[in-house]
Amino acid sequence: MNAVRRILILIPLTVAIITGASLPAWADYNDLSAIDPTTVSTLTVAAPSSVTVNNYCVTTKTTTRQTVRTDPLTGVATTTAYSSSSSSVTSPSNVQSYTTSSAAGPGADETTTTTVTENTDLRVTTNWSASATPGVSGYLVSAHLADGSSYAMAQTGAATLSTSGGADADYIAYSPRLSVTTLTSYGWTATTAQTPVLSC
Repeated sequence: MNAVRRILILIPLTVAIITGASLPAWADYNDLSAIDPTTVSTLTVAAPSSVTVNNYCVTTKTTTRQTVRTDPLTGVATTTAYSSSSSSVTSPSNVQSYTTSSAAGPGADETTTTTVTENTDLRVTTNWSASATPGVSGYLVSAHLADGSSYAMAQTGAATLSTSGGADADYIAYSPRLSVTTLTSYGWTATTAQTPVLSC
């Protein structure tokens, strides 16, 4: 009988000990859940630094000559000679032109047509310093026009810190500027300020 009473007394004590041992764990969990999330530090993605742009214009002049003989009896026209040549020079401005002229000869029943076109391209090389942010996956070079539109120009890997490209110099009329964006493997980005307006 005494043994039974001792067992009945020990059961509540054991339950109390086990319950008491569990309380600190629950208290710690509640404390953690109440932490202000704004106190948790976050990673800041850094944009590339020291962005430099080398831009200039190149005008290409192309001259074509085509000689056609027209048969006086049948009226059939046949090309008897054709030539084309091009040359390129750096240009201080955007040159766009097209002219054509025709002259008789050099042979009988022949006409030679000369066409001269000039077209200017804007060439741009962009360099930047690497972002110190962990997890950089690459860089994106974008063009921003005066009308508010933006276009991706080039995307590089993390180890590539330069890119070159070109576009028709007519885009100069839209006051283009460039920016470089840091890309990361976890989707966060940071973009530099826009460069000065590009020109010839």
